[in-house]
Amino acid sequence: MPYVGYVEFNVPDEGQTAQFYKAVFGWEASEMYPGYLSVTSGDEPGIDTGIARSEDGSVSTVATLLVEDLDAAMAKVEEHGGTVTVPRFPIPGVGSACYFTDINDMTVGLWEADSSAG
Repeated sequence: MPYVGYVEFNVPDEGQTAQFYKAVFGWEASEMYPGYLSVTSGDEPGIDTGIARSEDGSVSTVATLLVEDLDAAMAKVEEHGGTVTVPRFPIPGVGSACYFTDINDMTVGLWEADSSAG
């Protein structure tokens, strides 16, 4: 069953945001790729966090669900009234992802793990 794999903070300045969370909570962020930082929970309870530069400068928090079959999950989203807003895209060495809005216009991410993704 899909579960929240990580939470993503979309912000205008990912570096400044990472510095804030390091100062406040001691979070260590590392660059996954330009414009995207990752904070792992390590051995502590909780889920990982991504800090992403938003393209339009907006601020949002997005829960991202881990699914086994991204294409099937995207089809079900649309079948039940949701809209895929950002189609499938690769995350090199990690997997593939997409974003959709649900029937309440809330943005949610989907992620299919695949270490061979390129």
